[in-house]
Amino acid sequence: MEIINKIEASGIQTLDLRLYKPNDKDFEVFDIVPFLIEDFLLQEKAFRLEMANIDWSQYSGKEVIITCSNDAIVPLWAYVLISSLIAPHASIVVYSATENPINLLWMERIRKIEFSAFMSQKVVLKANSSLPEEILVLAAGQLIKYVQTLMWGEAGSPLMIYKRK
Repeated sequence: MEIINKIEASGIQTLDLRLYKPNDKDFEVFDIVPFLIEDFLLQEKAFRLEMANIDWSQYSGKEVIITCSNDAIVPLWAYVLISSLIAPHASIVVYSATENPINLLWMERIRKIEFSAFMSQKVVLKANSSLPEEILVLAAGQLIKYVQTLMWGEAGSPLMIYKRK
């Protein structure tokens, strides 16, 4: 008697979004605080000079989070300037004022998934309580543009979320 794997035979593809989560070694943080006078004051001329002296190629191919680690009031143009200097080198540049910026990078990675590979497929988003809502919402919003069926849970007992009519 032949054993048949019903899950495999169903054609359901599982997408585990945890595989796209960055870990602490995946990204660099560019903190603006060391470039502020007494950690709180930005002097334009000195700041621009310091930015001009940085070797931005050190960020080549890296994911970079720009942040200010204290409550200094930094003019927005400063972040734009830093981004314009890092972006030609980095693979991703984001700004985060939160203590947990990883979700921003995680979302950028989700946006880069080639969702068209799931065209007319049955897809189950693998359930896990560690997945942040913003990651799930982003992925689901992209998947429904392509999939025939979107489910949640495990391939053996998924919960139906969306079915193309």
